[in-house]
Amino acid sequence: MLTAQQVPDLLAQDRTHTVLPAHTFETLGWDLPDGGRAVKAIADAAPGGAFDPRQLEKARPADLGYSARWHVVRYRYYGLDWDITGLQLTPNKADPGLPTLAIVHGGSANWYEFFVDPLNRAGLAQYLAQRLPVVLITIPGNYADGGWTEPNFAERVPGYVLGQPLSREDARVRHGVFTFRLIADGVRRLLEQTTTGPLLILGHSTGGELQFLLHESSLKPRLNGRSIGWGTGGPALITKAIDEEFGERADAIAQYARYPRVDRLRPRDPAGYISSRYVGPLNPLPGASPLAVAQAWFAAENRRRPQFKQVLQDMEHQGMVEHRVRLETEIRETLRGRRDVNADEVIRDLFSTMSPPLTGYRRMAWVVGKLDNGHWDERPEKAREWKMAERFRKENPGAPIRVLLVDAPVTHYGHIERPKALASVLLDAIRWLGSA
Repeated sequence: MLTAQQVPDLLAQDRTHTVLPAHTFETLGWDLPDGGRAVKAIADAAPGGAFDPRQLEKARPADLGYSARWHVVRYRYYGLDWDITGLQLTPNKADPGLPTLAIVHGGSANWYEFFVDPLNRAGLAQYLAQRLPVVLITIPGNYADGGWTEPNFAERVPGYVLGQPLSREDARVRHGVFTFRLIADGVRRLLEQTTTGPLLILGHSTGGELQFLLHESSLKPRLNGRSIGWGTGGPALITKAIDEEFGERADAIAQYARYPRVDRLRPRDPAGYISSRYVGPLNPLPGASPLAVAQAWFAAENRRRPQFKQVLQDMEHQGMVEHRVRLETEIRETLRGRRDVNADEVIRDLFSTMSPPLTGYRRMAWVVGKLDNGHWDERPEKAREWKMAERFRKENPGAPIRVLLVDAPVTHYGHIERPKALASVLLDAIRWLGSA
């Protein structure tokens, strides 16, 4: 295993942000016992790579470096059933004193993205699970047994209740009540039922809201005022403030005005990934242009990746309170005639992302890639991570709060582009969080 003392040294520095050089980053990481071959064989044998995670429970821990267990937790919210899932990875020999790391995916993704890359090679979680316990959480709807086959992403039916096919009408109702409160409650329940001891929650992109919403939940003693991020989004109230500060709020409001109704899905397509600059030079798939790379990426992941976002979750993630009246109207229209779901209860939960507690943090460490558009910028003071850290320092005076820039050409999807090296950086960040 190659190591670099430079990462802990950088995290020890009390600065607005520190920079990990590309040449150091590329040397980091450790190998897997079998190089990831056992998992790749399982994934390669499944149609579209959408393999059953329960197959991992039968794999030899000596080959993997960890043992795997698949969890499905069913719970009731808004009078409806929901399933949230977790792939739990327990190291054969964990490094002492480390917490369980729960990773929650971003929008239009699921647990596969952090476990294997588009070519079914080892992903971030497989490397991390050599050293500490990991749980890969998929929010309700974003995993379906065997994946999806509908080529039109907007026509897909999310796996809100596994093993029980939903009618399009039942799915439509669930789209329309898909709040962050509902999601956060599922994450809390899953972690309480499947893990014990110290805990960190890493939410990628849209999933980044969740650790802040759960900061004052029953998980609080286990989180212990510590926060870790990788391409982390949220809280939405800070996102809104950043948009307003840089004069970008009007454009954002206009963009979301064009979104579908809350009872429909918003499909993601390759062109959208290009406009968001999610494709960089380290993407493992070849292509003559960024669009060609994105198209190859979508083709490789077409079956197991949802490729949709729920409109309500998306709106809350961006703090689109300017559209609240519209959302309330559409929620009531969606639930008209449904006696089993209370529209007022759903509406009361709207925009919880605008009021999570910002105080009570003891240590925070966020890692960001050089090409992570929006999360980082050539002018650091305009970057989301830089601005978030500034706000949390104000709310938590004296607390060590760090932003570590990986100065390599990694994008928002660096966990796909360089999982081995990123695992080492995150492990050092986790150690630093627990060092005081």
